[in-house]
Amino acid sequence: MVIFAEVLRAISYVILIISAGFFLRHLEKTKKQRKLLAFEFTMYIIIQIAFGLFGISFLISIFVD
Repeated sequence: MVIFAEVLRAISYVILIISAGFFLRHLEKTKKQRKLLAFEFTMYIIIQIAFGLFGISFLISIFVD
């Protein structure tokens, strides 16, 4: 049962990363057309920070284990 939960967690991470990437791409296209709203700009910054933190944690998990 624990393995099943870990597989579901891994699938959810992949789905979240892909969807955040698509939304970031959408925000970048919108940014070129017009100025982003406050909420859009906040999401733009948060997604970039999240990708950076995910990359750092991924590298740490690879090199520490």
